[in-house]
Amino acid sequence: MLKKLTALLICAVMLSLSVTVNAAESYTKEDISKAIDGIISYKSAILKADDTASFVQKLSETTDNSETQWYIISLSKYGTDVTAVQSSMIKSAEKLYESKSKATDFQRTSLALYACGLNPENINGKNLLSDGVYNSENVNKQGINAYVYALLSLDCANAKVPSEAKYDREYFIKKIIGLQLSDGGFTLMGKSADTDVTAMCLQALAPYKSDSTVKESIDRALNVLSKKQNEKGGYSSFGTVNSESVSQVISALVALDIDVQSDSRFIKNGNTLVDNLMTFKNSDGGFSHIENGKSNNIACYQALNSLVDLYKYMSKGNTEIFEFDDTKKNNSNSENSRQNTENSNTDSSEVNIDSNNKNNSVNTGDITEKHNSQVDEGQQETTVKPESNNAENYDDQVMALADDNYEPFTLASTPDSVAAANSDDDNNFIFYVSLIGLVAVAAVLLIIRLTVLKKDGEPFRLFGKRKGDK
Repeated sequence: MLKKLTALLICAVMLSLSVTVNAAESYTKEDISKAIDGIISYKSAILKADDTASFVQKLSETTDNSETQWYIISLSKYGTDVTAVQSSMIKSAEKLYESKSKATDFQRTSLALYACGLNPENINGKNLLSDGVYNSENVNKQGINAYVYALLSLDCANAKVPSEAKYDREYFIKKIIGLQLSDGGFTLMGKSADTDVTAMCLQALAPYKSDSTVKESIDRALNVLSKKQNEKGGYSSFGTVNSESVSQVISALVALDIDVQSDSRFIKNGNTLVDNLMTFKNSDGGFSHIENGKSNNIACYQALNSLVDLYKYMSKGNTEIFEFDDTKKNNSNSENSRQNTENSNTDSSEVNIDSNNKNNSVNTGDITEKHNSQVDEGQQETTVKPESNNAENYDDQVMALADDNYEPFTLASTPDSVAAANSDDDNNFIFYVSLIGLVAVAAVLLIIRLTVLKKDGEPFRLFGKRKGDK
């Protein structure tokens, strides 16, 4: 009898293990495309747009908005013709000069300009990459966010930085690595790795992974992201389990040519990142900030961005997360067109980084930048030394977080935006905490009634009289 019970127990354990291993669902590129189309349909319904063309036209009415600019970027990456927003994007770019705009405003707008076929280095004579990146007065005031998107905006436009510029690619790479925490991650504040910020840094560093120092930094960051992943395949940021963190990690892994559905480092309890992200998908096509929450604007555009990155990776093996389809987005009749101006800096001494060139490396330790064949002749190699990786000066570098003018660039999980992301989430939390409290009080009263305070061997009654009472 004992042997039979032991055999049954072993079978039950093996069955449970097999269920755990097979829990992950492998999504096809068609599945990913369907999810992308769902987000587009969700947002189109909000804007009362009947089709993709009218959706893009609606977006052109609000191009000053960061959310709109991210939709433009993601749609363009997906292959959608977004040239209808060009005129509005030019006006939005010019408005940056009319107010006290942050470096990240210039950087994000530069990405959106390039996405719709325009050259951010020549918007009616204004150079957003110069003013927001390599000659910016404010790029050091926003901490690591500005360094990350400075690098991404330069690489997206394949820009040549003039030799007389204040900052170059090496400067931003060095700054990012210098702010790496002892645990291997990155953060906006504090001393512990934040998932979103760590993933964003990986996105920026990915094109330079052939350099040994950069690769070491990337490996440390990947290690901490693997450790921080929860049993459902997802992540928390600032104490909140959310979809945006998962979206950022997916884009980071795609940029590093890591298969998010098969790499064992990012599969927990049989659950992949994609499995987890899909748990935030709602019936209306949108994505929520937290599981079972309502569809949320920030969650939607970040999910859209990461799913487009994943779709292109699954379709073409593409790891360039800010690559756009030029055949659909160049407007040859525009004086600001990327097609007409992107090669205008032929006298520049800047390095033209090609992340697909295996011979190209930007060193940040024992570090010499190796130029590719597009670099002007006579360009000298530059050598830089890495900053300390202990990030002892980190708090000084992100003091801008206390500045009223500081605004996180993309994160949905920073303290202020978490509070605003979905008010219903907070209401639900309060309700459940209250419910748990009531249940706990009732349980305590029941225990007191049944097991505590006895008189003549009879349990104390909270309500009614005992036999011995008058």
